Amino acid sequence: MNPNIGITEDNRQSIAMELLSLLADEYILYTKTKNAHWNIEGGDFHSMHLFFELQYRELDVVIDKVAERIRAIGLYAPASLSSFLNMTSLTESPMERNDSPALIKELLVDHECIK
Repeated sequence: MNPNIGITEDNRQSIAMELLSLLADEYILYTKTKNAHWNIEGGDFHSMHLFFELQYRELDVVIDKVAERIRAIGLYAPASLSSFLNMTSLTESPMERNDSPALIKELLVDHECIK
């Protein structure tokens, strides 16, 4: 599909590359936030469990909008973990601790890395 939306082909491809990278980063961040939601430990478990749930729900909205924009400019949005891992700038690392300071610190670093 090559939509007639007033964007040149070169610009459409440049935009698509940025959106694909953003989609991959947001999806990896979503997955890492789900991990925090599922595996948080400590005295603040309940409040942090709810906090991380709010975060991943908001990320889901962003992911959907980015994927729909990719489709609107004429490309297919990737939908596999392997494709996201190949396109992301974020890293996966095993958690040493599952308390809120450690999880928040890691997720904050990821949020700040996303363009």
